[in-house]
Amino acid sequence: MTRKRTRLVLVTVVAATAGGALWALSPAPASGPATLDAAARSVVAPALVEAEGDRIELAFQGGGRVVDVLVDEGDRVALGQVVARVDAELAKARVLAAEAALAGAEARRDLAVRGPRREELRISRAEVDAARAQAWERGVARDRAEKLRAIHPAAIAAAEVDSVHGAAEAALAQVDGASARLALLARGTRKESIAEAGAAVALAAAQLIEARVALAQTELIAPRAGVVLRRLVEPGEQVATMPPTPVLVIADVDRLTLRAEVDEADIGRVTVGQPGWAIAEAYGDHRFAAHVVRLTGELGRKKVRTDDARARVDTRVLEVMLSFDEPAALPLGLRMDVHLAPDP
Repeated sequence: MTRKRTRLVLVTVVAATAGGALWALSPAPASGPATLDAAARSVVAPALVEAEGDRIELAFQGGGRVVDVLVDEGDRVALGQVVARVDAELAKARVLAAEAALAGAEARRDLAVRGPRREELRISRAEVDAARAQAWERGVARDRAEKLRAIHPAAIAAAEVDSVHGAAEAALAQVDGASARLALLARGTRKESIAEAGAAVALAAAQLIEARVALAQTELIAPRAGVVLRRLVEPGEQVATMPPTPVLVIADVDRLTLRAEVDEADIGRVTVGQPGWAIAEAYGDHRFAAHVVRLTGELGRKKVRTDDARARVDTRVLEVMLSFDEPAALPLGLRMDVHLAPDP
């Protein structure tokens, strides 16, 4: 009985000693539940590199035949730079015609405003004097014929008397007409005529502006600074306006952003200003520091596809815009993984 108890005690001691040794050899957890909680609160999302402003497709406002494309893919363009041209011969001719029409309208307006010249008034007065002289002469002839007819009826025919009388009346009418023309010239141009001439000038000026705008539209101007991503048209090709024919695609690649797609389960842990970083397979372990600048207001379907077969494609995501903390020379459309730091 005493031996059995001794063995039992020894086995118990050995087992306890072995268990203590195994516990002593096993590694202790780094930080326990705190580390797991921090990992659970981190947000990882796929993203694409984009230009800060959208890509711009440049097209002519008017159709025509392309005569010159002044830039190539990869070239930098400045704001207001001419990048392409279409045939402008017809537009130039229309500008010349509009300029001539405006000059004619302005001349007619000036003539209406200034009124008659002194020479024209003198001519009109001379015409009145001549008409009066002729009327006096024909009046004398009429009086003589009537007196002769009264004294010697057979000496002159009644028809001749009537003819002389009509000529005298016509001469008096010419005096009235010449006098009226003189009065009209002396009063100057009517206000309505001046207004009409002014309206004609305004119309001609508007048509000239229209022609010049059409001429300016034969040149394609860069609306912003950037880099040419695509050259879609070559000289000799015909471009249209319905629908517009894209000629070039440009973007500002100096200011890049990240468009990340955050799973709907994680959107509650993303805020504006939240720091993070982005990595890409092409750049190894290099981290590109970034921070959240904007959250979109609507959930949508995933657009960024990854090579991870375990990734869910049927989940809804919120687009989150991030800005790089330092300038990064990255190609547009590069797929990256964004890691957002958990809230402290």
